[in-house]
Amino acid sequence: MARARSAVIAAIVRGILIAALATLGMMVLVGVAVVYLGMSDQAIAVANQIIKLVSIVLGVRFAVGIGGEKGFHLGFVVASAYMLLGYFLYLKLGGAEFNAVSMMGEILLGGAAGAAAGAVFANLRTSRRSAR
Repeated sequence: MARARSAVIAAIVRGILIAALATLGMMVLVGVAVVYLGMSDQAIAVANQIIKLVSIVLGVRFAVGIGGEKGFHLGFVVASAYMLLGYFLYLKLGGAEFNAVSMMGEILLGGAAGAAAGAVFANLRTSRRSAR
């Protein structure tokens, strides 16, 4: 029982770290695009949403794995924790606006995206090549 619990915690931490690293990498690319391409504020906002979604999917992929167990629940926890951590850092680093309803809506939407991604990854079958 304790071993299973620690494996779940390790998977959650691994998923959050992968999502955070993916976010950092993509934010660097967006920063370069802003400087050299002069992206508009609307384009930056869209890029930010895409970055969050891609980061959630990557984090859930590495937390659940292909054909993993409890993908729906694990995906929801990883995505929600990632979103909470992001908002916490945003507020600590001097985020200008704070709207609790909007924040909770985004966290729940992120959690839903993570749950959906986790369910998909858990229901994928491993290929015969990788099983050898």
